[in-house]
Amino acid sequence: MNKILTPDEAHQRLEALCARSEQCSSDLMKKLHRWGIPQDAAEEILENLKSTRHLDDSRFASAYVRDKYLFAGWGRNKIKAGMYAKGIARGDIDTALESINTREYAQTAFRAIKAKLRTTDRTDMSKCRDKLLRFGLSRGYEMALILRIIDSRSLWLKKD
Repeated sequence: MNKILTPDEAHQRLEALCARSEQCSSDLMKKLHRWGIPQDAAEEILENLKSTRHLDDSRFASAYVRDKYLFAGWGRNKIKAGMYAKGIARGDIDTALESINTREYAQTAFRAIKAKLRTTDRTDMSKCRDKLLRFGLSRGYEMALILRIIDSRSLWLKKD
């Protein structure tokens, strides 16, 4: 059984967590509720973490975009949905997404779809195109970008 934390102990734990990695307000609030911290004390803890710059949702949004784009290969739509689910403000989301280089983004999407094409049966081109489209959408890339990639001649060349 877990020991019930006092607000001071919870504050110290969250401060240490924020020092190790970027966190968002909603995730920390959920932790505080799981630890049995009352709502008013939880809000005070979060305000204190914000005032000491341990917690910053806009900084979290930038780190989230960087991690999901560079390491997970997610597209803008999936990244945006993930941040909405975490309760990040729309302005912070938009600002963080602007940091993605458009040219690199298109190249990343191309490489992901090209990799999927290598494992896709090409005997029925209609089904193949549909699979690539669904794959791109599931990764969070925009429909227009996916269609531009699928329609590009360079995607279909055998050279890898």
